[in-house]
Amino acid sequence: MHHDSKEVLELLILHLRNKHGLRKRSIVMEDREEGPGHLFFLYQPCDPRWIAEFDITKFSEEE
Repeated sequence: MHHDSKEVLELLILHLRNKHGLRKRSIVMEDREEGPGHLFFLYQPCDPRWIAEFDITKFSEEE
């Protein structure tokens, strides 16, 4: 997974863990090969719909 914001990726990880039980993943790290942004890797199957249902606006409103 790749995004410009490390915080967004961390919120996505929380969503995937809390709602779908995904736990096997890397840490969020700076993307040094493809340029600006951050990334993490999933090490277990993940339905793409789980990522699509993640709504960052729900988290932005709480801040």
